[in-house]
Amino acid sequence: MTLYAEVVFPLPLSQSFFYIIPPKDLDGAKPGVRIIAPLGHKMQAGFIVQVHEHRPLADIPLKEIREVIDEEAVISPVALSFTRRLSAHYCSSWGEFLQAMLPPSLEIKTSAKVRLTEKGIEALQNKTLSREEKKVAEILGTNAYSAFYLRRRSGVKSLRSLILRMDKKGLVQVLEGKKRPKKREPAPLRARPTQLELDFLVDPAARSALDAMAGPLEKKIFAPFYLFGDRDARRAAYVHLIRSVLARSKQVLYLLPELAPSGPLRDMLEIRLGEAVGSFHGQMSENAREREWQKIKAGTRRIAVGPRSVLFAPAENVGLIIVDEEHDDAYVQSESPVYDARRGAWLIAAERGSLLVSGSDVPTVEAFHKARTGGYLITLAGSGEKKNVLIADDRSERGLLTQALREGLQKNLSAGRPSLVFLNRRGYASLLFCPRCGLIPKCERCDISLAYYKKEERLVCRYCNSSRPKTSSCPACGSRVMEPRGVGVEAVEEELRRLFSRARISSFDSDRVRTKAAGEKVLRNFREGKIDILVGTQMLAHQTELPPVAMVGIINPEALLAFADFRASQKAFQAIHRLMRFAASGDSGAEIVIQTAFPDHYSIREAAGQDYLAYFDQEIRFRRLMNYPPFAAMAEVVLVGRDRRPLARKARDLVGRVKAFSRDIEILGPAVSPPSPGKGERGVQVILKSRESETLEACLAECLKTIGARRSVVRYD
Repeated sequence: MTLYAEVVFPLPLSQSFFYIIPPKDLDGAKPGVRIIAPLGHKMQAGFIVQVHEHRPLADIPLKEIREVIDEEAVISPVALSFTRRLSAHYCSSWGEFLQAMLPPSLEIKTSAKVRLTEKGIEALQNKTLSREEKKVAEILGTNAYSAFYLRRRSGVKSLRSLILRMDKKGLVQVLEGKKRPKKREPAPLRARPTQLELDFLVDPAARSALDAMAGPLEKKIFAPFYLFGDRDARRAAYVHLIRSVLARSKQVLYLLPELAPSGPLRDMLEIRLGEAVGSFHGQMSENAREREWQKIKAGTRRIAVGPRSVLFAPAENVGLIIVDEEHDDAYVQSESPVYDARRGAWLIAAERGSLLVSGSDVPTVEAFHKARTGGYLITLAGSGEKKNVLIADDRSERGLLTQALREGLQKNLSAGRPSLVFLNRRGYASLLFCPRCGLIPKCERCDISLAYYKKEERLVCRYCNSSRPKTSSCPACGSRVMEPRGVGVEAVEEELRRLFSRARISSFDSDRVRTKAAGEKVLRNFREGKIDILVGTQMLAHQTELPPVAMVGIINPEALLAFADFRASQKAFQAIHRLMRFAASGDSGAEIVIQTAFPDHYSIREAAGQDYLAYFDQEIRFRRLMNYPPFAAMAEVVLVGRDRRPLARKARDLVGRVKAFSRDIEILGPAVSPPSPGKGERGVQVILKSRESETLEACLAECLKTIGARRSVVRYD
């Protein structure tokens, strides 16, 4: 009997391929094993995801699998199901998700070399080859070379198709080889000092709710919970839950949005739990990643901490998945394979019958609404600490800094205390503007305005990083005046130096801090009191080791409200909240000044009042009125390429397919989307909204099948 294998490859492809299973491999070819199979003109390692008894694609000739690599499946049925659902949800590469679940020792790199056959040698001698075939044959001679070497030596641009044609004629033979990294022995477990503590920060009501989670945990039933409260209260609750899970001999996956806090968190957990805690992330060396993978797989490492890649750790006995700081957009991976780790955590917890516990003190509106209406919201008693916050209206004031901010900084300087000033805009100005003809210099590649850097006297594109010298006059009308618009950190630093000439002032942004060592030096100087005023962007806001200060200035947070994003007010509220964390408690006399032209906007006003519930009540009314998530499922499909013209055609084709698929899906666009940062690529986006998440998922799966363009799909539901 002939069987057929459905195979996915670890490539940015959203489709599977079908192959004939050779008779010798009928027993070994099963879901979860890796194989070598022809893909195009080369051999490629892939994963069998399903075996079929009936021939699929009856009108298409199928090739045979060349080799079955594994004796046993390296991907479990649960992992196959989880990655399949994640891939379908984001229309992303299933094979790349499966590859992410393997340790370095199981990664296989296929390589191909080309050599002349006897027929090819004879054709070369008889001079019956074409000009390009002759060039390749003469380079090969009696040796075998890689396609990369042949392309470099021959200069043939379409070498891949040329080799394919020569292979079909029998002139060359493509030799496949594969390389496996060496398997490494696991390192011995390290002992850590233990300091067992009681969870005093968990109030009695919350403790009762946490204890009630033991029921689903014991029965291995998926159950979501959301912890709403400050960081200390949340972490105390997490430790309480982890102890309960470890007592049942189960494993824990602890997700953080960023890598930096994972080290201190791991140390804290080891001290409080007396349990070795593992890290798992993409920046680990192959040796370290292999060791952690083997320990998690064997169950000797029962807690794994790290960013979104922790989802792919090989924990088979997961009892608890924690997603802390749930509000952070760092959980979204924007490059292939595209996915949101928060949704991935939900899917894998559902597959494994685990507890899923998310937490934040500024939750996303969607998560908070679902938790509250779903009955799984747990409010933790926090410290109740309020900070001294002043909103300074800068509409009626002259100069870059308001009087309130200037006075606060001067008071702090006089007391010999350091201050932090935040403005999330690099450079001196967002753009230059000609007041006579209205010209704004733009990047020729990305078609966006160029930022002005005064210190370097250059105009810089913030997407592709191309730059050019600033001209002294307008290139269109010759006007000698080009006005800067949109204040940047360079301008703020310049103004601070003018106002406080004796102060030690430094900046922390990606233009001035280009290396990790340079950043650590600035932060060390600030901690040691060698900097009086530190000016920074969001890059500084993401640092976790800054000491609390007595003065924090937040300039123009309303810039976030200008973004074309239905979550703009949520991002503004969360950004202000993050920056306010750097201020010491109000009892210490610390002060926060928010300088804004929108003092009455509810996101800024409620952030200053440290009242999330008041903000949520106003934002949820807006979401309901505009039919935005959580009241609709939404997907942003971005088609990416060098030329927008063919992308626009494909986007219109997509819109037509969606309309034919269902009248219940609202379509916004097509519209131009920002270019890809650092790549200079163009994008065209289409936004789809549906009342039902399942309808939207089915629509995407059907309508994107034949849209031949690189794309990303971001879901909001």
